[in-house]
Amino acid sequence: MRQLFKRPFLFLLIVLLLLVVVYPTLHETAGSRELFDVLRTLVLVGALRVIFVQRHQFFTGVGLAAVLVAAIWMAYLFPGPWALPLVLTLHGLATLFFLVAVGSILWTVYQRGDVSADGVAGALCAYLLLGVVFAHTYWFIEKVAPGSFRGDGEFAGELADPRKSLFALTYYSFVTLASVGANDVTPVRAAARGVTILEAICGQFYMAVLIADLIGKKVSSSPPKAGQLGNGPWAADGRVEAVSQPVR
Repeated sequence: MRQLFKRPFLFLLIVLLLLVVVYPTLHETAGSRELFDVLRTLVLVGALRVIFVQRHQFFTGVGLAAVLVAAIWMAYLFPGPWALPLVLTLHGLATLFFLVAVGSILWTVYQRGDVSADGVAGALCAYLLLGVVFAHTYWFIEKVAPGSFRGDGEFAGELADPRKSLFALTYYSFVTLASVGANDVTPVRAAARGVTILEAICGQFYMAVLIADLIGKKVSSSPPKAGQLGNGPWAADGRVEAVSQPVR
């Protein structure tokens, strides 16, 4: 547990994987909505730990995260429908918060001189948070222009349920980000189609360029193994040894 606090990217990555991978398997069980909100809260807390490193930025981040966490749990105290402008504002703030988190994580990871395992975890966190950003964007589009997405079967029911619509669009966001494709949902309106294309391009670019570049830096910065030192003109301390040439 202590290692999780020493490696904030690892903590955030574990929480995001619980949200994206583990939670869908428990989606139909009792208490699934509460579990979803707990994981959303932990994602906010985990993202706050890796961004806003300066004092004035930190207080701004804490205030923003506090508003979002309060909104998640206030829904249990006031279960009725909230005013649409208020709901749109909250989702807009969530989108902004996670978008800043993605930029801050990438900046931190690529400014480091060395590439550590926690840095790779940070890059993966940014990738998963990008899916969360697009999920809130899809939700925003669907609320402003109802019918932007057409779903079949269970997805259509979840999309129509205010308590499950964000989860349904989170599912759609991640299958789009990974370029897997969803057979049970189709973007209908132009805005939904445009954002879907943008997310698919971002997902491919992120994995093919950013993650590959980070792993390449990790491999190139690794010192040669001891067994490889005797096969070339390299001394044990990394210096180049002179190679004697036979005199003809």
